[in-house]
Amino acid sequence: MSTRALHSLDETLMHQTPWPFRFAGTSDHRFYDRHWFAGVDPAGEAGFLSGMAIYKNMHVCDGYGAVQRNRRQHNARWSRPLAADPESTAVGDLSVEILEPFRRLRVRWSGAGAPLSADLEYTSSFDPYTEEHYLDASTGRITQEVTRYNQIGRWNGSLCLEDQRIEVSDWWGVRDHSWGVRPGVGGMDRSVADPAAVRAAPMMHSVLYCATESTSICISRREDSAGRVTYLDGEVIGADGTHTTVIRADVTPRFVSGARTYESVSLHAVCADGRSFDIEARPLLEPWAYAGTGYDGGYADGKGLGVPRGEIVEHDVYDLVPTEQVLLDGNPTPSGHREQFARVVIDGVETTGYCTVMTRGALPHYGLE
Repeated sequence: MSTRALHSLDETLMHQTPWPFRFAGTSDHRFYDRHWFAGVDPAGEAGFLSGMAIYKNMHVCDGYGAVQRNRRQHNARWSRPLAADPESTAVGDLSVEILEPFRRLRVRWSGAGAPLSADLEYTSSFDPYTEEHYLDASTGRITQEVTRYNQIGRWNGSLCLEDQRIEVSDWWGVRDHSWGVRPGVGGMDRSVADPAAVRAAPMMHSVLYCATESTSICISRREDSAGRVTYLDGEVIGADGTHTTVIRADVTPRFVSGARTYESVSLHAVCADGRSFDIEARPLLEPWAYAGTGYDGGYADGKGLGVPRGEIVEHDVYDLVPTEQVLLDGNPTPSGHREQFARVVIDGVETTGYCTVMTRGALPHYGLE
């Protein structure tokens, strides 16, 4: 093995596998390591998404930036061969710099390849919440095995949308960092989602990130077609550094008639220390169309994330038409999954958050056929 396979991290005593750090601990083509960032003006004027991932077994680094304003979603997607610069956290116009681990980071889009630019600094408000290690082999193969941590904070800096400058001053923000194996990346499955997952049972998956000045709440919950909870993971984190597990979360969405977009979500959470929280969420901005970021078969070739394409940049603009339509150049286009920011009330305290409700299949008790 050439010494070129070595990385600076190989000088540390932190190895987890009998391989240099440049190698993944699995040969699965779907192995990934990803940053994800989101921020929104609490007044609801604009919001952004950005993310970057490497796929060691596919030799790819890709990333994206998206801005939503006036019911339009402006997307930029970048990709490059990983081998060209395996240590850099940069792809196309996008760069990510960790200024202080778990405290401060910087996200920039240069604007050189797409008419979007940004210079944003994130500062955490709370400790990270590390989810329980997640393994899903319910379809007879490992479809997901992931570690993820989430963190709520604030963004400051600026965005530029073509010739329009958007000041980012104390915007609400959330980030996550996840790594492992997940479906729909690497371009080798028969469809953009794992074929076994397409046939999976109906479900509703709810994710909530929100906070007051003193308390951060992160909850992920899944239920089946009968309303039985099949997965629950959550934590309440205090500004004083205390961490308490969420042991129960009752979620009641109210869907827009004839659609899978929600009008409101009510959530009652109970913690291991006996505390409980009543939370109400309502949409802030339109749901993101994640195909614009490269997920769910995004990119012009329809193959999605983690696919070798050489060094490329793509840019397009979606019109987000309530309740659920997404248009590209005036024509309907696949949206990918939908997520969104929310106006949140926690026990009477108004704040901002990220509240997603994703459904699949028939859920008769919610009126979804």
